[in-house]
Amino acid sequence: MNSRLKHLLERWSNDQFTDAERQELIDMLQSASTEQEIIPVLEDMWEKIQDEGLFSEARQQTMIKNILDRYPGRKLPADKEAGKGMYVGHRNPLIRKWSWAVASSVALIIGIGAYYLYYKKQAATPSGIVQSVTNEQQGKSSVLLTLSDGSQVLLDTVKNGRITLQGGTVAKVTNGVFEYERTGSEVQYNTVSTPKGKQFQLRLSDGTNVWLNAESSIHYPVAFTGKERLISVTGEVYMEVAQNPSVPFRVAVNGGTSVEVLGTSFNVNAYDNEQSVRTTLLDGAIRVAMKGSERAAYKLLKPGQQALTTTGNKPIQVFDDVNAASVVAWKNGVFDFNDVPLEEAMRQLARWYDVKIIYQQTIPKVQLGGTIKRSLPFTDVLYFLSNVGLHYKLEDNRTLIILP
Repeated sequence: MNSRLKHLLERWSNDQFTDAERQELIDMLQSASTEQEIIPVLEDMWEKIQDEGLFSEARQQTMIKNILDRYPGRKLPADKEAGKGMYVGHRNPLIRKWSWAVASSVALIIGIGAYYLYYKKQAATPSGIVQSVTNEQQGKSSVLLTLSDGSQVLLDTVKNGRITLQGGTVAKVTNGVFEYERTGSEVQYNTVSTPKGKQFQLRLSDGTNVWLNAESSIHYPVAFTGKERLISVTGEVYMEVAQNPSVPFRVAVNGGTSVEVLGTSFNVNAYDNEQSVRTTLLDGAIRVAMKGSERAAYKLLKPGQQALTTTGNKPIQVFDDVNAASVVAWKNGVFDFNDVPLEEAMRQLARWYDVKIIYQQTIPKVQLGGTIKRSLPFTDVLYFLSNVGLHYKLEDNRTLIILP
């Protein structure tokens, strides 16, 4: 039992968890007879989670409160510090004895929604919660490379190897990264675009690394010529720009925002259904402006700052001390919902799982939190939503209706 449990936890931590293994772990954790074997292993896993910094102490405390407020038989110990003496009163001795630290690790393993699994046999199902949802395959569409002549290549179906393209250009895919090996003599522009539910990485001819989030695109010259390197993007893009002071790197963003790069790492969130374009600087320096702005209206960002640009000739807003790691969590395969408004979080889920979100009445005052792996099936995300008090119903496995 002990060795099998460790094996399953390792599979989870390496993002290799299958649905069958998830169910096996759930069954194992629900068996009170194996309590003495389970607790030490889970405590070890919790230490690993703390070392990796997946949850801040403040976020742990918020999740504790949400769980204790939700279920009957709860109690708050005198020591309210997260991870120290947190217990949930319950008839099941295994759950009663687990500390919050151990319970948190279980919640992460199962997909944040673990508490619903443990309490569903003893508490009534909240109204409006769908109990049985069919898993949908993600990413039915493909990552597309569109050439200058309009022809297209399905990039995510190409395994490691070379691709001969228009005008004598040769590209290759190595470990999931698309890049150019040889460019032709003609000036050509290519576009790489991702569908809902997929991310992709490419390397431009100058060595700039680009990560595209779901439902995003980048339009660029196959080879950079002239006095500047000019590209355009939509959706959400993270870039690590190759430094070349003599040839500035400029990014045109939908909505009129432009970014001049001075050798840097930055993230641009420019989805059409977001209220503003958010440009976040991780390293180096960038200059952000709106189309038509005077030079004096440009904003020079320092690492840790974020610029908000909107249409309507409004001034550029700059925010300090932004959690850049949270902003680019998507690049590492994670949803980070700490301090993210519910509407924005639901838009992220809609783009990734290809679902439509409808609010039956007003937007519920529900605070999400924590992180979720993007590799989890949508059913696990629904468990998470029910645990934070969100009521919903799913129609045709594609429309998620948020109830009051």
